[in-house]
Amino acid sequence: MENERGLRYFPIALFASVMGLAGTTFAVQQYELMYDLMPVISVVLFTLTILIFIIIFSIFLYRVIKYPNDIKAELNHPVKMNFFGAISISLLMIGLIFYDVSETISFITWALGAIIQLILTLFLLTGLMWKQSLKIEQFNPVWFIPIVGNIVVPLAGVYHVGLEINIFYFSLGIIFSIIYFTLFMNRMFFKGPLPDMLRPTVFILLAPPAIGFMSYVKIFGQASAFAFILYGLAFYLGLLFLYQIKHYLQVPFFVSWWAMLFPTAAMTNATFVMYELTGLFYLKWLIHLQILGLFILAIYLIVRTIGLNKNKQLCVKE
Repeated sequence: MENERGLRYFPIALFASVMGLAGTTFAVQQYELMYDLMPVISVVLFTLTILIFIIIFSIFLYRVIKYPNDIKAELNHPVKMNFFGAISISLLMIGLIFYDVSETISFITWALGAIIQLILTLFLLTGLMWKQSLKIEQFNPVWFIPIVGNIVVPLAGVYHVGLEINIFYFSLGIIFSIIYFTLFMNRMFFKGPLPDMLRPTVFILLAPPAIGFMSYVKIFGQASAFAFILYGLAFYLGLLFLYQIKHYLQVPFFVSWWAMLFPTAAMTNATFVMYELTGLFYLKWLIHLQILGLFILAIYLIVRTIGLNKNKQLCVKE
């Protein structure tokens, strides 16, 4: 019997595509600025990111109005509930890439993202503490998404609000990232590998140290030993995941593969910041490789997602 299909079952996980494309757009903006290039590719990516966000957000609003019980069920699902954090992060990243275009739009989208981010963090952590009985086997990298969003806030927040608000979000994100990282290592070491669908989400672990490094530098205007530790951890995790790449390539393509793009873009953007701080020549060459990798990954994800839709496997009831 063929599974039910339709916009009712549109995966909220696709908001991760907006996060990833926005991060890629920002990386290309930095690359074009570094070499004084015409902003052609970044404008194309910027337009694509905004267009995809409008489409996905419109479908999400349709589902909220038409199928509110489905949304409530997702908010109580141990995996799907965390993808709601991708909505706030998408708004925060759009606020970042919009800053040079319109400070007003940048502020509005950033402020919406920051408010939603705080509400989600309060709601989800309360749910985890009081409303659900979870097993350690259910813990997976997707749980990092709502927490990572707090570290994203200062990226554009430094242009719009005072130091105290940015430090508030930064401290919240960093501390809980350490807690979640510890829980995840426990889960991986003692409970075995993740299910195939969730394996690509391991790349999410790149985001907290990479974005944490950038946010720290933006907030304080300099890099301390702690900031360099964050970059070093992010760099090592990137190497670790590349070394393990066969474990990810062996699994079929799922929407969850989009979880790879945003952390990869975050690592690339962190390298830009590190190069600006140190001027080390090999970091400049590393940026070339990372930008190339971002393009290959983004194109692959777009093509495979179109393929899912073409094969009627995208909006399917589980």
